[in-house]
Amino acid sequence: MSRSRQAALLARHLAEVTDIEVGLYHHTGARWIAMWADGPLEEEMRTHLDTALAGQRYVAMRDRTIDCHRSTSNRAWAARAIASRREGTLGTAIVEGAAHRRSLGVGMPRPGVHGPTHTHEYYALLRHVDDLCRGTAYPERASAPEDEPLIGQLLEAGSRDRANTGMPTVTEYEMASALLAAEQARAADCPPKLGIIRAQEENR
Repeated sequence: MSRSRQAALLARHLAEVTDIEVGLYHHTGARWIAMWADGPLEEEMRTHLDTALAGQRYVAMRDRTIDCHRSTSNRAWAARAIASRREGTLGTAIVEGAAHRRSLGVGMPRPGVHGPTHTHEYYALLRHVDDLCRGTAYPERASAPEDEPLIGQLLEAGSRDRANTGMPTVTEYEMASALLAAEQARAADCPPKLGIIRAQEENR
């Protein structure tokens, strides 16, 4: 069996054991790369990969160097943000992260498309949720049943049609802006701008 055929079968096997679509691509020379979105952590995928290569089905791939790379989706970002807020860690992370940036004298970039959201709090929120995404297996999954509708609504709040194409796109930057506004409204005891947060507050 050719190496490319074994690579395709290996990718299919990894997808089956992780319940995530996995691609295995030739990079250069003897180097290949396994790529997937969300799902297991890279070290977990590495374990699945090593276990598969220890058997007899993929012998042509044993002498290849296979790197692992996981990306994360907007859905994962929203799920981690909502879980952190429900658990009460989001507000603290924003305050502490912003204070740390100020103590280091971190400069602010010039205002751009995100306008007034370019604050230390904004970047602290982004960093906190990004870290959660990187450190969580299957970050796209809701951590609690009650998170599910809030995840969908945060994704909607983070959707913008900046190019006026009629096809809005979701970004973590827009979601961060909406979530930060909701956090600041809660701190000021004002009605939050984000409907999902209002519903969450009423259920506390």
